[in-house]
Amino acid sequence: MHDYSIDNHPKEKILFVLAFLAISLAPILNSIVQNILKTLGASAGWSFAPIAAIPVFGLFGFLYWIFNKYLWRISMLRTFLLVPDLNGKWAVEGTTTLKNGKEAEYNWNGVFTITQSWSKILIHLRASQSASKSVSASIHLEDSVGYRLLYHYENEPTADQPQLKKHAGSAELLFDLEGLTADGHYYTDQHRNTVGIMKLKRSKNDN
Repeated sequence: MHDYSIDNHPKEKILFVLAFLAISLAPILNSIVQNILKTLGASAGWSFAPIAAIPVFGLFGFLYWIFNKYLWRISMLRTFLLVPDLNGKWAVEGTTTLKNGKEAEYNWNGVFTITQSWSKILIHLRASQSASKSVSASIHLEDSVGYRLLYHYENEPTADQPQLKKHAGSAELLFDLEGLTADGHYYTDQHRNTVGIMKLKRSKNDN
């Protein structure tokens, strides 16, 4: 997975809140743990020895991990964060419209898999002849329209396609606000020299 950028994203505010929580909670947790140990030690006849304090940075790391992996996916939070939850599998129908500068009409289909956290994303597309994965991406909200995803990718042909070459490309997709469908276009570098369109539909199991 790699980083991705988001327009008007309040990342600094989120990090400040997490740091503030860590600084505020660390002494409270330390006090609670020490009191519990003292109580247990007194009832069991143990001699109490002071324990190492829970470090603020350790607590911050834990809070960040929880937020980055799970909490950001809460619908109300995502509205504030301006981040769509694109995790899951998408059925793709594509059409190559230009090849080597000439009009074409080659239809293909595949499976689009997006793995996303608050800070990172990986976009993987598997078709019959090749597979590609993203190397960079950005997302921005278009008010009342949807979320626009732009990403660059590297494509590797399957072993049974010797006539195809490894290449790079870019794609732009507009996802609806409900995160159920998307459509857009892609184009490849000089090694493939194609332009096409894609339509995505989220798999039912990932709704």
